[in-house]
Amino acid sequence: MNKKPTYDELYNRVKQYELENVQIKSEFHANLNECTAQYNTMLDTVDSHMSMVNREMKVIWANQNTKKIFGKDIIGKSCFKACHGRKEPCRDSSRCIVKKAFRQGEVNKHETEATDQNGQKMYFSGSARVISRDNNGYPLVVVKIYNDITEQKKTELKLKKSMLQLRKNLAGTIQAMAMTVETRDPYTAGHQRRTSDIARCIAQEMGLPDKQVDGIRMAGVIHDLGKISVPAEILSKPGKIGRPEFSLIKHHPQTGYDILKGIDFKWPVAEIVRQHHERMDGSGYPFGLAGEDLLLEARIIGVADVIEAMSSHRPYRPALGINKAFYEIMHNKGKLYDSDVVDATLKLFSKREFDFH
Repeated sequence: MNKKPTYDELYNRVKQYELENVQIKSEFHANLNECTAQYNTMLDTVDSHMSMVNREMKVIWANQNTKKIFGKDIIGKSCFKACHGRKEPCRDSSRCIVKKAFRQGEVNKHETEATDQNGQKMYFSGSARVISRDNNGYPLVVVKIYNDITEQKKTELKLKKSMLQLRKNLAGTIQAMAMTVETRDPYTAGHQRRTSDIARCIAQEMGLPDKQVDGIRMAGVIHDLGKISVPAEILSKPGKIGRPEFSLIKHHPQTGYDILKGIDFKWPVAEIVRQHHERMDGSGYPFGLAGEDLLLEARIIGVADVIEAMSSHRPYRPALGINKAFYEIMHNKGKLYDSDVVDATLKLFSKREFDFH
């Protein structure tokens, strides 16, 4: 039989276990502290801005890059106060990456604005995800990882502002060109603008991209620019125009092209202007282009031009009316005019009316 240990022996064993347990705990905490220090050092050296936020929307941890931007006292602050300088939570939860992460578990490629500790606006791009949950799977903590894109964003904003200014300047130039034609041909004053409006609406009815619609609108505003080469007495002649006179008028699309070809519009404006009197069967001018050789933009402006011209007064005849204009494009659908453009035009005019005055 085994001899039962004495009380002193049991006591000594318990003390030994306690000493060993203390030693194990001490080594465990030492190793844990060392790992934590190494982990924090590693996170402090990365370029990204990292922080953790709990369910109360308070920052519970942040690396050094984050503290440099938003202040060393960021820990314990609400994220909307620390990062946005707000006293209350963000109203638009769809723009709050932390709230979205708590709902969805993870959010990637998110851009946001923030305000640093000096009140300067900054821009960040990054992600957020849940890293801690309770026993029921309820999310407790979200980590945010952001990269500073402030300089990139400022450059983009400057470029956008510059592009808007260039666009404004180009629009002014276009308008000046349009007015040049209209001062020489007062009877058709407003024709280019109205044609442009109709063409733009047809293009939208056809579902064309916004950039293409904008190019059509711009070309429409100056599609008759070449008429500045036509003598004013011909443009305003009240009687019937003869063949020699009409030959001069037929050259205006090419003249318009020659004036515009050196300007970078980002759209084929010059070519659209040159083709706006061409027809699908090759019977148009100045080159007799046909079918797919015609730009879609020119086909659209060609139909809009016919509708506006027939619906408005001219020196040599009174307005023929919108019904005759519709008959013209329907009767010659697929022959002179693009079928899809005609269908979109009829559909458009069945929904709205245009002022031709």
